Amino acid sequence: MAEDSPSARPGPEFAAPLAELVWTLSNLERRLALGLTVALSEESATPDQWRILETLERLDSPTMGELAEASGMANASLSRIVDALEDTACAFRLPTVADRRRITVHVSDRGRHKLARIRQIVVAWEQTLQQRLGPDAATDLLEAADFAARALDAGANLDLQSQHVRPR
Repeated sequence: MAEDSPSARPGPEFAAPLAELVWTLSNLERRLALGLTVALSEESATPDQWRILETLERLDSPTMGELAEASGMANASLSRIVDALEDTACAFRLPTVADRRRITVHVSDRGRHKLARIRQIVVAWEQTLQQRLGPDAATDLLEAADFAARALDAGANLDLQSQHVRPR
């Protein structure tokens, strides 16, 4: 793979170490997503479908807007995923009673059964990852990523450009 070759990775010519971190994390995300995609193909599901089924289960019949906000997905992508879940009878949409223009999304019984099977696959996939990484490394990686995400969320309103120190 080209991304594994030393020439495809950033090196000392990168001015900012965090730029290399972004590069490395992007590569890691691609590898993890590919592994999860392969694992979920056993259930004819995608990581995004799993994510939406989990979110639907947690939110208990959210509107499409609430689902978009909770999942962080763009409306068009979310609509395609919900369409696919409807096509397999795993989810369905209904207008709300109070405002028929607002649409809520519900998990069907079939969707709950599929989600249970997907969770088993995800647990097995995670166990494989922990064996390859080692349990301590997997835990450390998760904690570091969670810490960084929370720290960046806390400073989301900061203008990072103004904090950039320009070379003299």
